[in-house]
Amino acid sequence: MASERLELALPSLELEAAYQECEADFQRAGETFLSAAGMDYPRFVARCQNYEQVDAGKVPQLDFFLLRDGATILGWSGLRLRLNPNLEDIGGHIGYRIRPTERRKGYGTRILAMTLTEARKLGLSDLLLTCDSDNTGSRRIIERNGGQLASESVSPQSGVLVARYWIHIHADGDDQNEVTT
Repeated sequence: MASERLELALPSLELEAAYQECEADFQRAGETFLSAAGMDYPRFVARCQNYEQVDAGKVPQLDFFLLRDGATILGWSGLRLRLNPNLEDIGGHIGYRIRPTERRKGYGTRILAMTLTEARKLGLSDLLLTCDSDNTGSRRIIERNGGQLASESVSPQSGVLVARYWIHIHADGDDQNEVTT
């Protein structure tokens, strides 16, 4: 990982082949990536480009791909610009996924740190992140990025015990959420 270049990129039609490769990686692992949203890639890109135009009950969300060396999609993050009651329960401000063959390599910690930087640029300062309480990997990623456990409770939506973390970021970049590995 030392010589690789990581960046967050907005989804674009130019990344469709890389997206299809990433989606296939998830499918081989018996998971779904973004196809679970029920839209093809060009519709997904169009939705991303018009992120402020949302249906009733939805919130604006910026989507990013974590790219390695400008070509390989390692994962996805979604930055929700505000919360609704459902997201306050489960989901929070940021969601992220790392492709199955690239997990446990530090990319989850990196994508969250990079997405927090994007949140700072937009003037967001207090961000809620949630994960299933038994998801040790996600808990570590959130904590490495400065997450402070606020509560744990059973989600009325999923029936699962959910951990809720807050991360405070400062507009000047002097964060309490310094990434630790």
